[in-house]
Amino acid sequence: PRRDLHSLPRPSGLATWHAMAAAAAPATLALHHDAARAAVPVTSIATCWLRAQESSKPPELQLISDPFAQRLCGEDPDLGWMESSPHPQAFWVDMMALRTRWLDDALVDVLGTTGAVLTQVVVLGAGLDARPWRLEALRGVAVFEVDFPEVLEAKVMLLEGCEPIATLQAVRANLAVDDWAAKLADAGFSRDKASVWLLEGLIGYLTSEELQELFKRIGGLAAPGSGLLATFTGEGSGHTTSMHRSMWASAPHVERFLSESGWEGQASTYMEVATRYGRTAHIPPESDWQYFLATARR
Repeated sequence: PRRDLHSLPRPSGLATWHAMAAAAAPATLALHHDAARAAVPVTSIATCWLRAQESSKPPELQLISDPFAQRLCGEDPDLGWMESSPHPQAFWVDMMALRTRWLDDALVDVLGTTGAVLTQVVVLGAGLDARPWRLEALRGVAVFEVDFPEVLEAKVMLLEGCEPIATLQAVRANLAVDDWAAKLADAGFSRDKASVWLLEGLIGYLTSEELQELFKRIGGLAAPGSGLLATFTGEGSGHTTSMHRSMWASAPHVERFLSESGWEGQASTYMEVATRYGRTAHIPPESDWQYFLATARR
């Protein structure tokens, strides 16, 4: 039987907490995953640590300021993944700062410029993202975070005492096997209203079949006027892991996929984004490393 997560003692570091949470999670969470992807939630910890590093810089040097990142990642996260990476720490910090800032700005833009009244945002594979707590554009907006139960429950515990500025709804689901669309509706999502869909660091972990099914479901839920923001891992990028399943050859490749999935969008290369924000020093040339950021409308 599953133990009550809130009855467990709070650990000093998030890596310990995740081990405890995984032990308390129902067996179905593990049974429907291959062994290589069982550690995907650990990437949420890495994301928080990188955001914390950027947020610790002097304000005039910051691309982002995430006051919750350090609290979420803990004092002693496992950084073994970075030690085995071909890229230095400076690359990873800049890579995450750029991704976070671009998505923040794109989210502000799509919420503020669309012809439809957007009052709901869906974050698929939300991880330990703190936007509902820190991004002013989400104040009063209904935000639905969809992720594994143990991840969302850990976030609630770690941010105890911190109230989100968004109207936050946690949708506990395994995107690969659960009927998360039904759970989303149960949480108050309306398919009759335009919405924004945020897929950050998720698409690369899905197989082609899973990705097609995911976008089919999104298409059935996103009303006309909806927006989508997503990240795409590039082929031969040199930072993929055994957990990655889908990779992209170019920005036109990403745009073609979006169009075939019912979205009209534009994809940017990482160097384009880095140039826009004046943070190119540690980003490899496109011939050596690729990653894409896309915004689309329905």
